[in-house]
Amino acid sequence: MSKPSSVVLGLDIGGTTAKMGIVSPEGEILRRAEEPMPHHLAAQTLVENVKQPATELLHWARQEGYDVLGCGVSVCGFITPDGERPEYVNVHALDGFPLRQELQGAMDLPVILDNDMNCAVLGEYHYGAGKGVSRLLVVTVGTGIGVGVILNDQLLRLSSGTTGNPGHVIVDPHGPVCVAGCRGCVESLASAGPISRRAEALARSQRPTQLRRLLEDKGHLTPEDVFVAAEAGDLPAQEIWREVGEWLGRGLATWVQIFAPSVVLVGGGVAHAQDWLIRPMEREMRRVGEPYFTRQVREVKSASLKKELGVLGAASLFFVPRHAPPGTTISSPHE
Repeated sequence: MSKPSSVVLGLDIGGTTAKMGIVSPEGEILRRAEEPMPHHLAAQTLVENVKQPATELLHWARQEGYDVLGCGVSVCGFITPDGERPEYVNVHALDGFPLRQELQGAMDLPVILDNDMNCAVLGEYHYGAGKGVSRLLVVTVGTGIGVGVILNDQLLRLSSGTTGNPGHVIVDPHGPVCVAGCRGCVESLASAGPISRRAEALARSQRPTQLRRLLEDKGHLTPEDVFVAAEAGDLPAQEIWREVGEWLGRGLATWVQIFAPSVVLVGGGVAHAQDWLIRPMEREMRRVGEPYFTRQVREVKSASLKKELGVLGAASLFFVPRHAPPGTTISSPHE
């Protein structure tokens, strides 16, 4: 493969880390970096911490002779209509912060901000398991539950430039309250926090199992621990994944009746559970959903891009400008 002449800096600002990389038009990450996002720091400090590795990546790219088209940024929140600031963002310090202006000035490059779920579905659509799928739905399961949609090869933007917040669709009105204030939404029952709390409760109430041993050793449990225990044959851990898959399947039954995708991809920090999670999720979707719509779903499977999802999707905003936020103009960084 010949060396690409043009590249993009993809930057994925998540709830715990900022991942970044120099991306080729084919979706190859030529060089990458990662920076923690401690929530106790002020916005300016967080952004300064991101600027340093980002500018080092740009310096490398320019030394290698690449033409850097710009910096696409995936942000775990909504973006204001003018494209300048994140709002309702998981990293609360960045809420309302002039992120585009700060990054554009530091990098001497055009910058485009977009929502993380938009970038996730664009990453899979252009470079991953959803490549070429004209009706694609991507669900991410991690600290929260996100949904991004491609319909007829176009990125769907319904509310605040996104699909809205489908992770908060109500599936159990008597269920727990999530951090955003919804009672019994999918996120309150099937995201990373509820998985860990359910595992710890079972570990304390069951006869000796691997989950109990892990809790005694570590003092807390994570979804990764539940996955490891399930793989080792721990029945309570397997039961947790069945329950989580069913909650997600009920949410998915609603989403497919609205968006009618032909393929559903499941990614995010919890999706390493793969078959433990996806099989009950698909089974429940088909059990409770309207058959006219569920029959249109050819397959439910794992997303393929893992940690690179947001970086690649953010970079694609420059490579495929028709998917950039409406009204986006690639202005000079000095304007």
